Amino acid sequence: MAKPSAKRHQKALQRKAAKRKQKRASSKPRLTGRALLRAAGRWPLHECLLTKEWQEEGAITQILVARRSPSGQIAVGVFLVDLGCLGVKSAFGRPLHTMQEYRELRDGMKANQDMIKADINLVAKIIREAIAYAGELGFKPDPDYRDAMLVLGDADPDACEVPIPLGGKDGKPFFVAGPYDNADRIMAKLTRKLGPDGFHYLVPLSGDEEFFLEEFE
Repeated sequence: MAKPSAKRHQKALQRKAAKRKQKRASSKPRLTGRALLRAAGRWPLHECLLTKEWQEEGAITQILVARRSPSGQIAVGVFLVDLGCLGVKSAFGRPLHTMQEYRELRDGMKANQDMIKADINLVAKIIREAIAYAGELGFKPDPDYRDAMLVLGDADPDACEVPIPLGGKDGKPFFVAGPYDNADRIMAKLTRKLGPDGFHYLVPLSGDEEFFLEEFE
């Protein structure tokens, strides 16, 4: 049980914290939504992570960009990128309430794939090239990528000289069917665009065998 003096000290600290919070809230308008993400694009870069094997053929690439304000607020841009065919499959931009929330997001992504620190201009180039390549094939990015891109701020893909591998063998698109992809629709679109021999793909042999894949060339 805390001593009376300790309790008084805790209450004093809480009052001071509440006053500081109230002062910050009243000193300037509180940004929310897209306006906050746009402001976050000017915050110092906290962390930029990329799937370690992002250059591997057929790999689905995770990207995490985090910025932290001088007051400690965190905002993130997250992307799931298919360089072989579909471009930006999933994305979101979001402010986070605590560092703990950020660590849980980051650790969850790292549990799926090994991730490494990356230059923000490189990840901006990966995203740009993936969207352009998929667009040529008739695939649009997840519309939420626009919010996620705000967190990249003034990242400059043209400042990166690293080549971005697109497609698969022989320069043909390489479609790897994921659990949420409509494989039949995507295959039909690719066939109309390129012909039956104009691309490579990996698809499940049956719906019951999620991880049992076969390549058709």
